[in-house]
Amino acid sequence: MKLRKVNPNKIKIPEIRVTARFDDDTWEQFQKSLKEIGAVAPIICCQVDEKLVLVDGLHRLVEAQRNGAATIDVAVIDGDMVDVLTKNLFLDHMRGKTPVSEMVNVIEALWKEYQLDSEKIAEKTGLTRDYVEKLQLISQLTPMCRQELDDGLIAVGHAVALTKIKDPIQQEVVLNQLLTYRWKVKEFEKYVNDVLVLTAQQAAAPVSATPPKPATVKCHFCKIEYEPSEIAGVLICPPCAGTLFSIIGAARAEIEKDKNTKTAGQNSIS
Repeated sequence: MKLRKVNPNKIKIPEIRVTARFDDDTWEQFQKSLKEIGAVAPIICCQVDEKLVLVDGLHRLVEAQRNGAATIDVAVIDGDMVDVLTKNLFLDHMRGKTPVSEMVNVIEALWKEYQLDSEKIAEKTGLTRDYVEKLQLISQLTPMCRQELDDGLIAVGHAVALTKIKDPIQQEVVLNQLLTYRWKVKEFEKYVNDVLVLTAQQAAAPVSATPPKPATVKCHFCKIEYEPSEIAGVLICPPCAGTLFSIIGAARAEIEKDKNTKTAGQNSIS
């Protein structure tokens, strides 16, 4: 490791990384101390193909750039992008609270892009293999599900259980149930298993070759059956309903009487 004075604008910030979060009060104190005292500890970078790539110290670097610092102290170590990612994950995770979704992104890059298995990632980051494998599973969740994890509304155990739901839409439906009922992890695991069983049963159910006959509703007066959408209905009070029934009933009786009269007349003529 070598200590160098470097122009902060010459340092590359990788797109995928983990960054520790500050609350508003801590962030204000951090900015004030940097302005008054300066950075006590150097930021850490890796020398990767003639470029300095940031490993740790993003907040200090950004503040140095914002304050127009000509140089900043940098501890430079040799390495590649795997070293950048693994050391960044190790240092920021050990320092305090970091968004789980950012940790997932780093793990996913190490696993898929750089072909490191869970054991190797655990070895290089200081995380347990079990935790690394949980983060690998969580990478299958939708952005909405990951955000709820970052916001602390669900725990890692909830997120891992949710990964058993493979359909993205169903994932978010089940997530909303979890946010509504606030199940503990064990309770939620049981609920997810119940959902999977029900989904499997629905998929296995035989599909009828002929579509079912549409439901119909019988008119109270003429007794003819119609589809529900063809039935006219209005909101009326009980007295008006009684009046309406009487009027329609009388009109129907008059029609039938007239029909019978005509039929009798025709018969007498013949």
